[in-house]
Formats: sequence, C-alpha cells, structure tokens
Amino acid sequence: MAEPDELASGSVGALTYKPAPGETLVPQTLSFVLAQLPAWRDDPARPAHSNENQMNSSLCDFLATQSRTNFPMVRFKHQDLQTTTHTVDLGVHGLEKITIVDTHGYSIYQPFLVIEAKRLPAPSKDREREYVAGAGKPSGAIERFRLGLHGAGVETAAIVGYIESETPEYWHSTVNRWISTTFTRTGAQSCTWAKADELSNLAFDEECGTSSSESNHERVGKCCTRSIMIRHLWVVMNWQKR
Repeated sequence: MAEPDELASGSVGALTYKPAPGETLVPQTLSFVLAQLPAWRDDPARPAHSNENQMNSSLCDFLATQSRTNFPMVRFKHQDLQTTTHTVDLGVHGLEKITIVDTHGYSIYQPFLVIEAKRLPAPSKDREREYVAGAGKPSGAIERFRLGLHGAGVETAAIVGYIESETPEYWHSTVNRWISTTFTRTGAQSCTWAKADELSNLAFDEECGTSSSESNHERVGKCCTRSIMIRHLWVVMNWQKR
C-alpha cells in the first residue's frame, strides 16, 4: 500500500522540486517539468495511451496535481488557445493578477510559458519531421514557434519529446539533420533554416532517462521578441533503470 505522502502527491515516487539559487520563474518552471517527467512516466496510475493528445492531457493533469504541493506558483492548462485557429499543447500561467517575467507582464489569461509535445518517432511517415517542420503546412513544433503561431507573447518556450524508440543522442542528431535539410517554405508563413537553429548542449540523465538541450531561433511575424529560446525536454518512455 502506498504511504500517505505518496497518495497525497498523486503518484508513487514523485520527485520533489527544489529550485536552484537565483533561478527565476521560467527556468524554475522548466526545471520542475523536467524533474516530473520520469515520475509521470512511471506512475502506475497513468493511462497507457499512445495517442499524442491523450498523452499531453495526462501529462498536464500530472503536472497540475504535482504543482499544488511541489511548485505552487503556477497552473498548467491543456490546449491553451494561441490564435483563433491554433492551440498549444500546454500553457503555464501565473497565479497572481499580473505575473512579471523579465520586462513583460502576463495576466491570469495569458501563459508566460508555452509547451508543445511530440512523439519520437512521429506516429506516421508523412509526419516524420513534424518536430521541426510540417510537410505540407506549418505544423512543425519548432516551426510554429518561429512563425509566432505558438508562443508569440513569450521569450522562452519548451518542447517535450516522448522518446518511444532509440536514444536521446540519436534524436538530437536526427533533429539537427532535419533542420540542416529543411527547405524554406514558400508563401507568407515561411522561415529560413540554418545551422544556427540546431539543438545544442545535450545533457542526459541516465538515472531518470531524461535529457535536455536548447536552441535559439529568429522569428517572423508579430512576436514580443525577434528571437525565441526553446528548451527541449525529453523523456525515454520505456526506460529501465540501470
């Protein structure tokens, strides 16, 4: 039987988050999400969904529950509206009437951090490179951030990767190869891809089966800044502790 504190937390073996000294709200939130990914993955009560949207909803539920006791500074929202036709997988909102992040103020209706999530590999061949860019329309995770379709009002965003086969090192190399071979899309919704868009600083936690890296991108469209920093937070879904 689970101990009382385990029942209260909503999962068995959940990680308690302790922010590093000097961390501000966005880095704290990103660190919290990364720390919770293995606890969500290993939660015996987690529904065994393979559908990406169901996985995102499950993750949002878990983060919302964990944040109440371990990180009571934010709230998580699934399918957060970005434009009249676009929603981001998870939005992170402050609890105060106005949350100040750097020089920007965010009301309770505006996320100060937005998170997309993608399965690696994608569920079908025609969506293979959707982590970076869509095949026929701007449906790629990084692409939408660059075009301002997602995260136009934030300086930093995140992409959670559900690794279902291969390793973080493999996907880090593969995503960078996709970036280097992605052609500029014609039309109004387009952006140029270059080596500067590649992911860097890959860090792998062998104990938890998680990894993190980052990338920086110039943006087009109406955004609060000319560039966006993306943190890539990946969890190996079939991880066996060594």
